[in-house]
Parts: sequence; structure tokens; C-alpha cells
Amino acid sequence: MSNIYKEHPSQAARIMASAKGASITDKQLETLQGLLDKVKLTEKQAETRDDLISKRDAPPQLSVGAKTRVQEQFLFDKFGIKKDFWSKETDKGNEQEDESLNLFAKTSGIKKNEQTFENDYFIGTPDIITDDAIIDIKTSFSGSTFPWFENELPENAYFYQVQAYLYLTGRQNGFVAYCLTNSDDLAIQDETRRECWRQKIIDPTDEQLDAIETKVFSQMTFDQIDDKLRVKVYEIKRNDAVIEKMIERIKLCRVYYAELENEINNRIK
Repeated sequence: MSNIYKEHPSQAARIMASAKGASITDKQLETLQGLLDKVKLTEKQAETRDDLISKRDAPPQLSVGAKTRVQEQFLFDKFGIKKDFWSKETDKGNEQEDESLNLFAKTSGIKKNEQTFENDYFIGTPDIITDDAIIDIKTSFSGSTFPWFENELPENAYFYQVQAYLYLTGRQNGFVAYCLTNSDDLAIQDETRRECWRQKIIDPTDEQLDAIETKVFSQMTFDQIDDKLRVKVYEIKRNDAVIEKMIERIKLCRVYYAELENEINNRIK
């Protein structure tokens, strides 16, 4: 293999999804345990028990999404082809990263990390590192998407991202900090145009445009809210069992990566 597949923490959740029907569910495990506890089984129950044991003990398989992720990395490594993904939410997250970091620094006094970490399985640059923790910063697109009252981490994908960073840095505690920052002028203009389209206003008058701009501006800027209320932090403890599963999944990704490389090489012989 010409490239050793290493995963970026931000993509870790994509490779962790189980292949459909390939792994046993929690409900199936309960059913299996109930069958194993029985002294005598009917023929049908015995068949079910054996099927569930086979499913429980089957080696893990990559999901379609995991294979897609490996294919994307292979095409980038081999040909420099990169799949572009855009949405207004991710666009704001990328463009407002420094603003979110500055907002977090204002409320915590902790500054941005610039160091990239790499081990045998992952490579990445955590947003913030302290002596015993890493902190990953997320930028909410709007006031309505900011997790004002959610007590649990809203995005499960960030759990795997933080676990990967904890493994990379040797830290034990992780945090995800959601930040609510003002959108920039270009984003406000874009959203104003979208609002005109939503209202089917093709050629707005100055009065209509002013009213829509005022509405959009009020929904995309938040200086009237105390800085401390614009940062919501969730704690994530290191889970070595999960990290081991992530490592095993990367090993499967490497096998599939090699298969892709062999396929390409065979096609040009």
C-alpha cells in the first residue's frame, strides 16, 4: 500500500457506522441472552439462537458510508480529487472559526492550539488543548440552532471526534463548545436574497428590502446577548473501549483502501 490510511478526527463518525444488518442490535442481544438462559428450546428457538450467535460473533464490516469515506480519501491521495461539500451552516463554521475561538477565549481565557498531532491511526489539530483536556469548538449557524436548553450533546458525531483527539493528545477529558457568533456581512446579504426568493419577491422595493434585511440581521447577529450565554459546553470523558473500536475500524479501512488501490492498478496494466 503506497499510503497508510489515517483518519482525521472530524471524519471518525463516518467510519464508525455499522454495516446494515451486519452487527447485532441491543434488542437482539437481549433476545439471545433470554434464549441462552432457557434450559430447553424449541427447534425454532434453537435456530434463532444459532443465528443470533453467528451475528454476535461475526467480524465487523464497513458500512456503505465508511466505504465512501475511504474512497474519498483514496481519490484525494491518488489523484488529488477532493469532494467539495457546501452548506450555509458549514460555510459559517469555516469562516467564523476564529470568531468562535475568540468568543470562547473571552469567556474562558483559553487560547487556540496550533499544534498538529499524529499517531499510527489519526492525524489532526485540536482547536484548544489544556494540561488535561481538549476542547473542540463548533459554530452554530443561527440563534434557533444554538443548543440553548439541550443537556445532552446534540451531535453524536462529535463524540467520536473528541475521542480521537483525546487519543491523539493523551488527554482524559474532552469538551465540545458551541458558540453563537455574528454572521458576516456577506452571509447576511446571501440570506437576505434567499428570504426574498422564499417570499417570491423578484424585484424588491427599497422598503421591502430594508424590512427583510432588518429581519435577517436580527436573526443572524447576537451582540445583544451576554457572551457567557453564547457559549454552551458539553463534557465528554475518554472512553478507551470506544477508541479501541475506532482503531479496529481504521484497520478495516486500510484493508479496503488496499483493495481500491489494487483495483485501480489492475485497470491500468
